[in-house]
Amino acid sequence: MYLLFVILVWVLFSYRFIDWKQFYRQYPTILFFMFINFAYNYFYYEHSLWRFEGITVDWLNHTIINTAFTFFICPSALTIFLQRIPSKRELKILYFSIWIAFFTLLEYLFSLKGMFIYENGWSNGHNIGLNIILFSVLYLHYKKPFYAILVSIPIAIVFSLLFPFPILSMK
Repeated sequence: MYLLFVILVWVLFSYRFIDWKQFYRQYPTILFFMFINFAYNYFYYEHSLWRFEGITVDWLNHTIINTAFTFFICPSALTIFLQRIPSKRELKILYFSIWIAFFTLLEYLFSLKGMFIYENGWSNGHNIGLNIILFSVLYLHYKKPFYAILVSIPIAIVFSLLFPFPILSMK
């Protein structure tokens, strides 16, 4: 099953690339990401913009895949990302670009296989913008959590206006 394979790969990456003595520094930002992901899944439950789709077994649905994504894959990836941010501005821009491209490419490849579904006007082009915002806000949260929360509020409002969910879209 591909999900177990992906989790195993990220567990191995975690073992190899994470400094566990420093994890407590990234932990609040990981929780912040989990909250953002939970909020998306809560508000867009009946009107998803993207969702995971299992292709190997029927019971492998968005909820199960997203749970693995939220509690195993993203914490590993984001910890690696946050622990290895370079200090030089030029390298930082390149570093962010690589991570944004990596996640965007993964989502696109999964969409080609039918494992990541775009719905309700969402596309891979939107993923690029979302990943830029997401990695930027997560970095801001890592450095200045209060400002990241302040910035996230108008971003969430604009996002919900551009892509209304059922409670906001007068059906």
